[in-house]
Amino acid sequence: MISKTLKVFQVLAFCSFPFLAQGKQARVHKSNELPPTHRDIKYGSHPKELINFWQFESTEPVGILLQIHGGGWMGGKKDEVLRPHQLKQGYHIASISYPLVNEGAVQPAMLNSALRAVQFLRYKAEEWKIDSSRIVATGGSAGGCSSLLIALHDDIADPQSSDSVKRFSSRIAGAQVAGAQTTMNPFVIKERIGEKTFGNPMPYQPFGAETAEDMMMNWEQYKELALKCSPITHLSKDDPPLHLFYNVNREFPTSSGSNGIHSPIFGEIMLEACQKVGVECHLQYWEKDRPQPKVSRQDFLHRLLLNINN
Repeated sequence: MISKTLKVFQVLAFCSFPFLAQGKQARVHKSNELPPTHRDIKYGSHPKELINFWQFESTEPVGILLQIHGGGWMGGKKDEVLRPHQLKQGYHIASISYPLVNEGAVQPAMLNSALRAVQFLRYKAEEWKIDSSRIVATGGSAGGCSSLLIALHDDIADPQSSDSVKRFSSRIAGAQVAGAQTTMNPFVIKERIGEKTFGNPMPYQPFGAETAEDMMMNWEQYKELALKCSPITHLSKDDPPLHLFYNVNREFPTSSGSNGIHSPIFGEIMLEACQKVGVECHLQYWEKDRPQPKVSRQDFLHRLLLNINN
């Protein structure tokens, strides 16, 4: 009798609270979706500092591709599923969330999160079988900018820190990015790309400025932070290789904020600087009639993550 009553209650509960069933269904992944091996692992103290990690099955440590989402540092979210083929390349994949402007954050919170994510991966290297000499960052737009920042930034390791994660190196093997900004200097952006770039708030709002005009008029107030968050500021001759791809046409002056903020001229600015100091840099345009790099994006990743030279 008790058993029968319990079964009736279970049926009634299921019918009366359909959201329970819906919640369960929401956690079921499609056959072409691959959930993380480890989901929402904290890599820092901020609530948004979470990492998803997909493990490539291997008896030996392998490289890892660190994905940083775009969204102008304003919004966006990390990957929650991958396609099965993505994890058949021979390396691990990680995707992070981080503090956002739309949730009250300002720079350098995003920069600091990206750097710490690299340190965290090294901290977990033995447990997750990561070859810490083969960490490559990738991302589009703001995620690409953050990837370039950690590729070029000086090492922030603090061997004496009481925080065990901070004792590890933040240096990486390279960065492969798309539509990435290489400078946050509004004067350079205005001169080299065009004023309509500021139709997108990324060049000023993450630094606390109301408008681009506010930022430029009060440059001394914002200068240090804006330059700190400009990848080109950190470039030095000992930096790892970079691959930059842009999927909008080259316009000067730019016709819109969406074109300007992803302009390949950002790539030209970085390429020029890299050539001066001797850092390997590849620039790929959207237009086929423009010069194309000798190294494709896939070959670039294979070389850095798998040690395969094509």
